[in-house]
Amino acid sequence: MGRKVIVFCYGKQAGILSENNDEYVFTYDDEYRGKPISLSLPLSKKTFPSKGLHPFFKTLAPEGWLKKRYSELQHIDERDLFGFLIRNGSDLLGAITFLEVND
Repeated sequence: MGRKVIVFCYGKQAGILSENNDEYVFTYDDEYRGKPISLSLPLSKKTFPSKGLHPFFKTLAPEGWLKKRYSELQHIDERDLFGFLIRNGSDLLGAITFLEVND
């Protein structure tokens, strides 16, 4: 089983983003009635699979020198963008935050 986070939009639980090997799947929560988290992820009951992390979620991870610094301080592989989101997901700028699910 891979890693998983709850995705919040303006503090409301919007859905689940899960990783299994190099495949990622985002699914909106059935109870979520807010705005879509992205134009590329419209509100739907379907799942949004992606080989590699979906571009919308990639934009929320640090880049450049900040990614390198976080990688050093938090012992996260620079290529592990999902790891950055898990580790820093409660402290992001903007509407979207993440909370790791520990099964």
